[in-house]
Amino acid sequence: SKKKQMKFGLMMEDYLQNRENLKQVFLLIDFRHDPTDDDLLMYKFLKHYNIPVTIVATKIDKVGITSHQKQRATILEALDLVVGDELILFSSVTKTGKSEIYEKIERTK
Repeated sequence: SKKKQMKFGLMMEDYLQNRENLKQVFLLIDFRHDPTDDDLLMYKFLKHYNIPVTIVATKIDKVGITSHQKQRATILEALDLVVGDELILFSSVTKTGKSEIYEKIERTK
């Protein structure tokens, strides 16, 4: 419901603004589609508060390999990542990107 969405949004906003030991946010987006308005809004919100972000594009196994570069470029263009943020392509099926995510977590400890 709209009321629950509002309540959850306020809770997330409070957490992201006030969590002193927050070092990194992993923002999951669906690789099969262009970033949604919500994806863009969340990324801009995180950047407004100078929170480091790693974009994890999920379900890459659902997109043909020949389309990967084009879709990757589309996502990067839409989000306009700032220096230091990165995009990791991920598949839970093939485990592509899993080690990159673990390495990123280890580096931010």
